[in-house]
Amino acid sequence: MSLPSPLQLPRAPGWRSGIPVYVFRTLPCQVINKSGRSRVQPCRARKTEGSFEDVSEGPPRPPPLVGGSSSTAEDPPSPRESSSSGIQLPSWVDRDDLNTVAIAVVVSYAIRWFVAEPRFIPSLSMYPTFEVGDRFVAEKLTYRFAHPPTAGDIVIFRPPKGIGGNGGWLDDNVFVKRVVAVAGDTVEVKKGALFVNGEERVEEYLAERPAYEMESLTVPPRHVFVMGDNRNNSYDSHLWGPLPLENVVGRAVWKYWPLQEFGPVDRTFTRSGTGLAGELAAPPLKG
Repeated sequence: MSLPSPLQLPRAPGWRSGIPVYVFRTLPCQVINKSGRSRVQPCRARKTEGSFEDVSEGPPRPPPLVGGSSSTAEDPPSPRESSSSGIQLPSWVDRDDLNTVAIAVVVSYAIRWFVAEPRFIPSLSMYPTFEVGDRFVAEKLTYRFAHPPTAGDIVIFRPPKGIGGNGGWLDDNVFVKRVVAVAGDTVEVKKGALFVNGEERVEEYLAERPAYEMESLTVPPRHVFVMGDNRNNSYDSHLWGPLPLENVVGRAVWKYWPLQEFGPVDRTFTRSGTGLAGELAAPPLKG
């Protein structure tokens, strides 16, 4: 049986303007064994640069797309085995689920960093407004876009360097205190009362009057003066001075624990039966 001439093969549809493409055909092939006998069997011929080569036995493979990928339908790339970044993923990891989790983490951290974050009370320095274990939400938009802290605001802040923690932006240690004076105000503690600009400040949220005195000082620009509502058990500005505004993180706006006190944080909040009217002694500061 004679082999067909290469010129007898029809041109493939992709053969245009003289551009050669691979053409696969199943053709008879003459094989001569060691004894000199010949036999005819099917084989695949591949047209490359006008010549034929015997490639291998087996079913023909479809030609690759002209100008496309060299992979065929028999070897599809697995999304779990390869990625644009070249990272090999375990077989039990689904890429869509991984993307969803990544987006959720980014969004949650963005909200915590720029909008609001939950906080809890670790000490009794703000008693009776807050007790140990109380939880609240501190928002961060007001001081960023509207106005700086004002007297009466309960703020969370990073303590100045050397006061607590390392004072860096990655330090998660924050204090919770009340702003009692802003830049330009004169602050003084005497006779068991707080005086701002020479006038006694009425503070119904206190558990007891301060048992100390503090000489008059003026709050410098871009600073605030913060104190705990538990005046005699609070590590605040009366000990380490005014607080820089850049250390303020946010403003306490909503208490969500305990549930019986669920609601907005009142700037003049006082528990029933407490306050200066009853002169209830505050519990000592723990820790």
